Amino acid sequence: MSSMQSQQQTKGEVIAELRGKTDSFSIKDIGANGIKIENNDVGQITGKYQANFMETVSIHMKTDGTSEWEGKSIQMAGKDMVVATSHGKGRNNADGTIWFEGEQKYMTQSPSLSWLNNTKGWIEGTASQADQTFTAKVYAKK
Repeated sequence: MSSMQSQQQTKGEVIAELRGKTDSFSIKDIGANGIKIENNDVGQITGKYQANFMETVSIHMKTDGTSEWEGKSIQMAGKDMVVATSHGKGRNNADGTIWFEGEQKYMTQSPSLSWLNNTKGWIEGTASQADQTFTAKVYAKK
């Protein structure tokens, strides 16, 4: 059983849908093992809560077309702030898009969003290198 199939079985309800755009990026390193870049993204979250977010994603693009990434984000739901950390993997698709998946954890002081503190998310999405946009869904991990 592949890791993707085993993850399929642990997905719960969709808690968030993300729509975003890479605002800027930095090439951190180029080497025999691939390229390390950092993306600064901005976007919107809809779903069980509404928020705007900004995030920094560190990506290690390997020479075989796969990647590993780590993200840190600040989400503003009105006056309520949520911070999230995430990490996962990705791969290049034949059409020039990038598919990615990973885990996400949340922290917030907001009483109305405190349910996020006990929620582990599973994120899956697609990024387009052509226009620097991405969409993703976050599922509650069961």
